[in-house]
This record gives sequence, C-alpha cells and structure tokens, in this order.
Amino acid sequence: MLAQTVAAPRSPGGSVYVTDPAWIPTRYDARNDSLTFARVPAETRKQVVFLEERFLGHAQQSPPISVARLLNADIDTGPAHFIFHTAFCCSTLMTRALDLPSVAAGLKEPGVLISFAEHWSNARQTPGALNALNITLDLLSRPTAPGETQIIKATNAANHLLPEILHLRPDAKVLVMYSGLDAFLESVTRRDFGGRSFARQMHQTFTDAIPLDISFTQQEQMLHTDTQIAALVWLMQTAFFAQIQRYYGADRVRTLSSARFLAAPANALANAGAFFELDASPEQWAEVADGPVFREHAKERGRPFTTATHNAQLAHARNAHTRELQVTEDWAQQIAARCGAPLSLGDTLMSPDT
Repeated sequence: MLAQTVAAPRSPGGSVYVTDPAWIPTRYDARNDSLTFARVPAETRKQVVFLEERFLGHAQQSPPISVARLLNADIDTGPAHFIFHTAFCCSTLMTRALDLPSVAAGLKEPGVLISFAEHWSNARQTPGALNALNITLDLLSRPTAPGETQIIKATNAANHLLPEILHLRPDAKVLVMYSGLDAFLESVTRRDFGGRSFARQMHQTFTDAIPLDISFTQQEQMLHTDTQIAALVWLMQTAFFAQIQRYYGADRVRTLSSARFLAAPANALANAGAFFELDASPEQWAEVADGPVFREHAKERGRPFTTATHNAQLAHARNAHTRELQVTEDWAQQIAARCGAPLSLGDTLMSPDT
C-alpha cells in the first residue's frame, strides 16, 4: 500500500507538523531545503522497528515542507538525549528499555538523520543544512506526554553527525554503546552475506566521514578480506568516539559495552537513567530489566531473546570462523597500534573514571 499524502497546511510555520508531535520529520532534501514528515503516533513509535521509511510505509505523509517556513515556528521543544553506537551492541534494546510512560520515549533510528548524514558525507554542502538539522532536532525533541524526555537513538551510519548535534544541543548528553572487536566481527560473520555486505557499506560511508589516521593504497584495499573491512569499520568508529570522549568529557558523553550491559542490565539502566536525568527510581529500572523487554528480540517482535542465546550465537560464529577471526583480530590490533585507535572505550556509564 502506498503511503498517503496530505495537503500542506496554509497557516504559517508548518502548522500541524509543528504543533502535533505525532508528525515527525523523516527525510531532509538538501537540494530543496525541505523536510518531509510522517504521522507516527506514540504507540506506533513503540511498535515499529525503526522510524524510517522502510518501516513506515503505511504512515500518512506530508508533502515537502520548506525549512524556511519552519524557521520562526514556535516549536514546543523538550529535553532530548542521544544514543550513538557501533552496531551489533544492543543499542536498540537499551532504547526500548529506557522507554517509560511519562518518563522517557525512545526514538529508534529516525530516518531523517540518515538524510543529514548523507549530506555531510558528500562534497556538495549547502548553507541551510545546519539550520535544518537544528530545527529537526527541535522537532524530534517534542514530548508526547507531560514530563517526557526523548531518547534519540541514531543509526550508526549517522555517527559522524555527533559533533554537530553536541554543538547544536549544549544541554544534550550522549551514551555511546559498542561491542568489543571480537563480538563485532562475530556478529558480522554470523549474518553471512548480509553482515559482510553491511560492513562494506559502512566502510564506504566512514572512509570519507571518519577515516583512520592511516592510509591504504587502492591495491591494498582491494586485497582486504570482508572481516578486515569490518575490523576497519569498528576501528574507525571507536577512534572517532574516543576523540569525542576526550573533547566533551564524562559530563556529556559516557560509554557502555554490550557485554557490560547484558551482564548487569538493571545497573546499566539505572545509571543511564541518572545520566539522562530521567525521573525514575532504581526499583523501576530493575523491574524493566526483569520484564518482557529483555525477553523479546529488540528488532523482531515475538521472537524470544535471552542473554545466553545471544552469547551462544556469537560463540557459534566464533567456532565456524575461528581462523579467519583470529587472523583478522591480530591484524586489527597492529592497525590500531599504528594509528592510535583504542581497542576499548571503557564503561564510563558505570564509572565515569574508567
């Protein structure tokens, strides 16, 4: 079924697209400096996998709205914080777990951020994009209930937007989630062709956006295996996040590994809630950690999830690709030493001094 398109409102400032937080921006067109919206009620947001067009095909859509119409709009903004991640690190699970009625709402990978990430990845920069991103963040921050904080989880393909977001939102805090290099490579190989293809797509994105402080000739790049490409993707992200950590400090940026999160989910949620200044008690977070969110696959509704099963899947991938993974990890450690990329970001969410 094709998405429905509604006529643009005639009143200034985008009207309903500004006043009704159910209308969320889903795409930015830099050429025309316009935003397209989709109507996604709060309950639907909780159910869809991600807030991007692949999963919003039946949502009512707006025509393109000129950003100029929104510049002076009275947007009812609210507090917003962010989750950025390396992929394959339970960030979607964290976003779902932090979603508490009248406390916080999780916005999982708004597609509009991909539009801005693509814009900042090419040479055709337009002067209005930063204003458009600022307005977009305002629109995404609108609460759907009194007292609600928006927790915006970006896709990892938009990681290089983090400096702009931290600059535009001086009151926003960021939780960076990551998996260890070994778990990241196991996740890639476990997904077979899909995982290897994903790694090559991310490599293409990050080579220009957040490159390592090391260069390879075209011939060397052609000789890299799929898992070597994946290791470079992981190193690009951790090196970039480490720079962000050093610059902004623990007051604004904290880190959490997937292993630590799954080992102590109640503590991780309580610490995340405190970091994001959410109005919930440790007992409430413990109840979430012991509840249905942690018994269901974060991206596949109805599919059971347990930490033991998750770890078993990674172990199976390790057993099936032992030699390939070990050789790649040894190589990646050498590359990390050459370019100063960290092999861990620590768990500063649990202890800011780590």
